[in-house]
Amino acid sequence: MNKHVVLKRRIAIQGWRTIGCISKVGKRKELEPILERARETGGTNAEDVAKHLFFKSSRTVIAERLLRIGAAYELLERNSGKYTLTVDGEKAIDTGNVFVPEHGAWTVWVSEDPLLPSPVLRIDALAESRNRRDEEEERSFERLPEVIRRVQKTEVTPPASGDGIAVRVDELEEKVEAVASGESLSAIWSVHERQLRLQGKWDNETVDFDLETPKTPPGEVWEALLDSEGLSNDWDRQRHALRVSFAETTVSEQESMSRDLEFPKPTMPRLGDFEPLTVPGIAITARSREDAREWAAMRLRTRIRDFATSKRYDEWSKEAAAPFVEHRPELPVRAELAATEWGDAVGKPAPRAWHLIAAEDWWL
Repeated sequence: MNKHVVLKRRIAIQGWRTIGCISKVGKRKELEPILERARETGGTNAEDVAKHLFFKSSRTVIAERLLRIGAAYELLERNSGKYTLTVDGEKAIDTGNVFVPEHGAWTVWVSEDPLLPSPVLRIDALAESRNRRDEEEERSFERLPEVIRRVQKTEVTPPASGDGIAVRVDELEEKVEAVASGESLSAIWSVHERQLRLQGKWDNETVDFDLETPKTPPGEVWEALLDSEGLSNDWDRQRHALRVSFAETTVSEQESMSRDLEFPKPTMPRLGDFEPLTVPGIAITARSREDAREWAAMRLRTRIRDFATSKRYDEWSKEAAAPFVEHRPELPVRAELAATEWGDAVGKPAPRAWHLIAAEDWWL
């Protein structure tokens, strides 16, 4: 896989202003022993916590307050007078992280780009400067979009936030206001390196976030790129080279046996289109036996820069034909090429013609 295959595109961003509850990961050390007690006993209450953790039965009010906070954070749930551990509570014990809910006004920035693990790019707290009722008369509101509904109650780490803190969209009002984004972010997929990054600027701050790399193997990516340009049938999968006709090659390609391959509109199944791409140094080879013969003959002529002794001519011929071994191209013998070069000369013969004819005449 060519290491220069780097697929890139700008991310389409849409913002939505709304009111609701967003939980952010934080540390609540005071809740850790409460949660541990709930796990040990299979269910606890204020009296139990006060006695076994605070060692004073009189502290039931404090214990009850902490239990209710745990329930508000959805770490505990109350059943038949006891607080039992939830799935989120188990996670909090194992990780030490607690999702702390915050109620307020928010701007939720999303993108439905399939390269992103979650549509949520960033969530910003919104400072309301005017009376909300007055604003509703001036602003246009819509229903909560499906893209945000899908991520509710899901833990995400917004890649454009810059702080790497996980959040959870708990509950949002049905009415939202669309907000256009002036930010510029790009997804950059280095296929060979198996690396995907979100890069750009947000509020004049640099965004550079490591995303989960698509599971598509590099070989399949290359095949998809070739298919997007109709080159699949021309790709030699054994030699990892593009079959081309000799007439299509440039002078530099004839010797280097490589080409900078352009993909004006690279496309990947299920992942969409990317920006134009040029992949340098792609190996090329002859499409047919006749192409191989013409190509090898041209490579032979370019090597004749000195007297073409029998030994040199044999070495140059082998070197010229080496890339086309499967076609076994037939190259002219020295006498035949000497006659051709001398006969094709117009005016003063080229040095190559002299190097050939002199070696032939003198039996070098």
